[in-house]
Amino acid sequence: MKQISLILAVVVICGLMIGVLSSPGGVLGSSEQEHHFVGAVGGENEYNRGRAPEDWWGQIERMHGHVGPWNVLGWRIGQAALREFDTRWGLHELDVICYVPIETPYSCMADGLVIGTGNTIGRLDLRLAEVVSLDFIHVCVRRKDGTGPVLIFRPGQKYLRHIDAPKLEQLEKLSRQCSNMAESDLFEVTRIMPSKAEN
Repeated sequence: MKQISLILAVVVICGLMIGVLSSPGGVLGSSEQEHHFVGAVGGENEYNRGRAPEDWWGQIERMHGHVGPWNVLGWRIGQAALREFDTRWGLHELDVICYVPIETPYSCMADGLVIGTGNTIGRLDLRLAEVVSLDFIHVCVRRKDGTGPVLIFRPGQKYLRHIDAPKLEQLEKLSRQCSNMAESDLFEVTRIMPSKAEN
């Protein structure tokens, strides 16, 4: 009976996640109007001339107070997203939704995404959405103009369990490991074409 209840719970949660991906109106910062999100306008203009930090490690440390593997994982995913969408840091052409349990150290991934992409929570082009466990952690990224795919960056469960609740003296070692690991050992990327883009 417990196994059936667990399976049913997983099916319901997966269904909710698919619903959020196809129509993320329930995510902070979203709108049901015309496009999808009301937030900062991307592109090259005088307000979007920020420069990617040359010392990303130091920038995470200054912004977050320390560097941990969750920050670095967010930075790595942010950098991969910019590359995959062929855009640059600070242009704000992407919407990023970080699905994590809303508690540290998991939420620390959001600060890494800020340093990795130039997107911010205040501009509404980086948002947090709560999930109930490590098993559902992922980051969804798409273009603000609605063209192209939605990319889902899903960190590997084995890796997430490796960095879950690190001790203070382990932070630098785990962070350095994360910065040097192959992307394929950190996360997998799934591409989904939204129904609007297919038409």
